[in-house]
Amino acid sequence: MNQRRIDCEQALKQILAYIDRELGDEELKAMQGHLHTCKSCFSRMEFERLLKRKVGALREEPASPQLSERVKSLLKSY
Repeated sequence: MNQRRIDCEQALKQILAYIDRELGDEELKAMQGHLHTCKSCFSRMEFERLLKRKVGALREEPASPQLSERVKSLLKSY
């Protein structure tokens, strides 16, 4: 059985779906094959994976009461 091949443009469009494990079997195999042979796309995927991990680790802080009140008053004016 021939494995489907993808180019860099297609790989870049699917990087986030790959990281989030949202690709189907055929797409996953094609992406893995491309990443195995393309250093540039592999590096981009690793960067995106690390960025997602770092952003996800950021602590969410609640808005100050002053900011909350200001946003509410601005929304009421619309």
